[in-house]
Amino acid sequence: MSIGKLLGRRGILSKREQELRAREQELLDRLGDALEAFQPDVDADDLRHFQQACAQLDQLFLIVIAGEFNSGKSSFINALLGEPVLPEGVTPTTDRINLLRWGPEVSEQLREAFLLERTHPAELLRDLNIVDTPGTNAVVRRHEELTRDFVPRSDLVIFVTSADRPFTESERQFLEQIRAWGKKVVLVINKVDILADSAERQQVTDFVGDNATALLGRTPEIFAVSARQAQQARAADGGEALWKSSGFAAMEEYLLRTLNQEERVRIKLLNPLNVGLRLAGTYSGVAFERLRLLADDVEAIANIDRQITAFHDEMVRGLDPRLGRMDALLLEMEQRGNAFFEETIRIGRIRSLMDSEAVRREFERQVIGDMPERIEQEAGLVVDWIVERNLKLWQDIQLYIDRRRLDRHEHGLIGDVGGFQYNRQALLDSIERLASRVVGSYNREEEARKIANEVQGTFAATALAEIGALGLGTMIVTLVTGAAADVTGILLATALGIGGFYLIPRKRRQAKKQFSERVAELRQQLHEALQRQAHHEISASADRINETIAPYRRFVETQRSRLNESRASLVAVEDALLRLRSEIERA
Repeated sequence: MSIGKLLGRRGILSKREQELRAREQELLDRLGDALEAFQPDVDADDLRHFQQACAQLDQLFLIVIAGEFNSGKSSFINALLGEPVLPEGVTPTTDRINLLRWGPEVSEQLREAFLLERTHPAELLRDLNIVDTPGTNAVVRRHEELTRDFVPRSDLVIFVTSADRPFTESERQFLEQIRAWGKKVVLVINKVDILADSAERQQVTDFVGDNATALLGRTPEIFAVSARQAQQARAADGGEALWKSSGFAAMEEYLLRTLNQEERVRIKLLNPLNVGLRLAGTYSGVAFERLRLLADDVEAIANIDRQITAFHDEMVRGLDPRLGRMDALLLEMEQRGNAFFEETIRIGRIRSLMDSEAVRREFERQVIGDMPERIEQEAGLVVDWIVERNLKLWQDIQLYIDRRRLDRHEHGLIGDVGGFQYNRQALLDSIERLASRVVGSYNREEEARKIANEVQGTFAATALAEIGALGLGTMIVTLVTGAAADVTGILLATALGIGGFYLIPRKRRQAKKQFSERVAELRQQLHEALQRQAHHEISASADRINETIAPYRRFVETQRSRLNESRASLVAVEDALLRLRSEIERA
């Protein structure tokens, strides 16, 4: 009976019942919101079942009659109502859902595809609605689907089995599905009149009871009846003995007395609650499985990030010793210069100092020598190292993605958990394709030339404007030879006479100091230029890789956030529904 109808029949719901109903409605609304937020991943049938079960809360108490065809479901209903409302036969006579409601006269109307509403003035239908379903083992598979689809709407399932083939495998499987929806089940063993005596009847009842208890986890109500005898008893005057033998008195007592209005309210409240619990548990589990699946992708992204970090650290660590080798060359040149000034700028060499061009040539021979080529070569090795490390990073990413594509782990490359599908392989392929394209098209010479030009341009901007097309080594040497220009000044001072003997030592010290300062300045500028370029390449490589995996990263992070949020909502509602169910069951 609906809550509204119960108000009319009983006056009002108890304060406790009103409170329980209000809390249940609030929790069902929360669950509906959580399921909607989980879209499009919620199965459409599950969502429909949930909505129908919630709507059923305001309908008359609904009893669904289920069982195999030819178990006597239709004859059971006719005996229950006391009139031949439904057709009976040895072949499947029910090819659609029959919904029986009270009405002042007999009528029928197709409400939905495969749902026929019949009205009848049977007194029992004033208090409840009855649904007759097609046989669960009918030849027409659509019949079984109709029955399975209608079960979630029910408040009570009366499952009819036949005394000549009790508790078959197909019945066991169907009862398992009913149990999954948390429905209250009553078992009816029909056609017991074919059994020889009460001992055989008890044997069949025990067999059904034992199997049902093992399956359902509790002992259900079991009634052994003969619908045929009950109909005969109702049709015949003075058929009390036949009525007693039919077993329908206990069935009627249960429906009208034991299953009273208060009990129906309790079961009515439990119906959508149990459906909601099933879906909350199912989809919180689905969310967990998807998060477990995504954990592999989270680790993949973290591993790529670790490779980028390792690349950065390795570049930083590897740059200093390479710059140290360039420092050694500059130090060697500085030492040559100081030795040259000591040897050249002295009193005993005044005559040779008069030839400034000769002094300059000697400076270039002794101090400069092959230094341009050696500096150029060492700078080239640094540039080549930067290029090789960049290429190695892309090769490592390519190899890692390729291995993941070949790794047939538990869920495969295409995730599929509870209808959750995303083509991980397509995401990984897109990264691997770009990495392959980068690696395949990587021109070491071109990359090295580009980086060398950028280093040279940076160095020139900080060291000497308008340097032109000079190479890096030549550029550096051109700058350091400026320190030798003081030699010309020394010659001029000597030519002026008297103070020359005193000026030469001072000029020598001055030349050595200026030369050392210039070399130190150039060393710093060269360090800064190469470090700047190395860090630029580190950053550029990391940016390119992050840009490549951005769709993958966005997808994983978005899905993980959504699933964590959905699972938290579903788990919270599930816990609240479990607590409410305990209260309703105790009420």
